[in-house]
This record gives sequence, C-alpha cells and structure tokens, in this order.
Amino acid sequence: MKVLVVFDDSERIDQTDSTSQQDIVFTERDVERVLNEQGHTVQALAVRENLWEALKPYNPREWLIFNLCEQIRAKTYLEPYATSIYEHLGFSYTGSNRHTLAACLNKPRTKEILQAHDIPTAAFQVLSPNALTRRLDFPLFVKPIAEDASIGITPQSVVTDDEMLRRQVNLIWKRYRQPALVEEFIAGREINVTLLGNDQPIVFPLSEIEFKQMPNPLERIVSFRAKWDSASPEFRLTVPRCPPRVSDAVKARIEHVALRAYQTMGLRDYGRVDLRVRNGQQYVLEVNPNADLSHDAGIARAARVAGLSYAELIDEVVRLAGRRHNLKGVKRPRVISYGLRMQRAQGSAIHSIPLDAFASLTKRPAPRLASVTA
Repeated sequence: MKVLVVFDDSERIDQTDSTSQQDIVFTERDVERVLNEQGHTVQALAVRENLWEALKPYNPREWLIFNLCEQIRAKTYLEPYATSIYEHLGFSYTGSNRHTLAACLNKPRTKEILQAHDIPTAAFQVLSPNALTRRLDFPLFVKPIAEDASIGITPQSVVTDDEMLRRQVNLIWKRYRQPALVEEFIAGREINVTLLGNDQPIVFPLSEIEFKQMPNPLERIVSFRAKWDSASPEFRLTVPRCPPRVSDAVKARIEHVALRAYQTMGLRDYGRVDLRVRNGQQYVLEVNPNADLSHDAGIARAARVAGLSYAELIDEVVRLAGRRHNLKGVKRPRVISYGLRMQRAQGSAIHSIPLDAFASLTKRPAPRLASVTA
C-alpha cells in the first residue's frame, strides 16, 4: 500500500513546549521506517504552511494518509482541520475524524460528554482572569482547556489556595491565550489504557505511572517535563509500569470505563484513555484520539507486553484504516481478528487482551518479564 505520513513541522512560538514538537519529528521517522519494513511504499510529508497545497501533488485514490498532524502552523487548536482537509480532498486516513478530534481537544466538552453518558470524571469548571469565582474545594488541578501532550502542566498546576489559583489561571491566559480547566485533584493511581480497533475495539495491557518516589501526593502528576524532558527529575520519578499490580476486579472496571469512553467519544483505529483510581473509583482524565505512536511511547509499550512488535502495531493501524475506508487490497487486521477469536473462545465480556496474547500469532517467543518499566 502507498502510505503518506503527514506531520506538521512548524515550530511553536513559545519554545517552552518545543520538546513535544521534536517528538513529532521522531515519531514520523519511527513510523516511516517500520512501514517500509512492512513492505509499504512510504513517503513523508512535512507541512510548515499550507496543508491543502502540500497534498495537491498526491492522488487520493492511490495514497492512504498516516495522520500525525497534532497541529497546523504550530497551532494545536487547528488539529481537527487537518482531517477536514483530508476528507475534502478525498483522502483516506488513519485515526479519528475531525468531530472526535475537536471534541477531545476541548477538555471541558469532553468532560460534558462523558458526564452525559454517566462515565465518571472529576468535577470541573472553566475559569479566566475575568471569571475567577471558584465553586470547587482545594486542592485543584489547573491546565489549558485546549492543549495536549501535557503542554501547560507544571508542578505549579496543583493549587491549594485562591492566590495560587489566580496565578495559574492568569499564566495560562497569557501564555496560551485560552481559559483554564480547573478540576478537582484526584489523588490516586494513574492508569493509561491503550485501545485498538473500531466496531469491536480491544484493550491492551494496562500501564501505570508510578509515583512511589514522590512522597507528596500533590506532586504526583505527569507534567510536561515528566513526559518529555528525559534529563529532568520529574521524568526520572514518573516511571511507567506495564502491566500494573491490580486485582482482576479493579482491572475489569478500568477496562470497562476506558472502553466506554473510547466508544462514546467516537475514537477510531487506536487511542489512549488516561484514568485515575481513588478508593476503588475510576475517573477519566483524558481521552486521546491522536496519542503518541513513537516506538518508546505508552501505546507501543502496551503492545510489546501483549506480544506485538512496534512494526506490527503500526501496520495494524494501517490495516484498520484501510479496511474502514474499504480500500482494495488491504489485508485483514490480524491482531483484531485474532483477539476477537480469543475472546469468543474464552467467553470474555470485556474486549481485553491478556499478556503475551499475540506471541503465537507473531511466531516469536513470548516475553518473560513480569512488567515493562521503560
């Protein structure tokens, strides 16, 4: 198949958050490399200015777009317009459509949709410098309403008094030119859930961000530096563990909530749902339809624990998108098919995949580690 890997290569005006932009470029290289290894004809398209014009030389009947556009012209809020352009020009593409991308990028809107479907999420309100009336009790968690990749999240994002709250709301308004989402701070375990598929998505092994080396519960967050700056103390102190130590009952509840969030928000092909667990109750933090697909990111980590290589994961995303768009000559998504056969054989009510499930499918020895922590 001919696959066009499209990503935005423009630089953010605010270089404070430039590390995540560098990661987009690294992800493009990862994806391009493994798609070539899987036998696809691959071309990368780095877009700095006009996405519409950049796509004109390509025939939409010949190329499937692997969408890695998380922004247009360095503006995160324009992310959904990339898929609008693909659709207008007649391209098939991987991942979620513009409606889902827009809804998930708008964090208050996401929470309203989840609440309307009785999916638990933290209590919240939206504040700006001119509207600072607080309804919620401290501690609170403050972040931009329309950024992703932990942009705008720092150790100061958890606030415990009105002065700290005012300062963070003003900072977000000034730096990101948008209001702040203010949420009840959920002090608990942070779980990332990777899902793959469309009509019958499957849940990969859970992953937990461990904060054991952070004695103060208010410091236990995944800040921008914790996610992207490998030289920072925050990065070293937030250790992913896949799979986490959870009971079967808690695991089943987490999977159920994540699956409902994935389907309710209309995600396609792949995605990640982030939750916190406090006193046995699950709260959805984020629903990410355009999650990081680099070789060392959480989705790839969960796939490895399930017995799936990075190249096979990326190829499965292409197969899912190709079949969804009814493209000719697209191979059947083998992971989804195999996983669903396993579930039917086991009579599983939750579409979850056990550890090393795909070892026999991929013809490789199953990994023997109890968990993957990096």
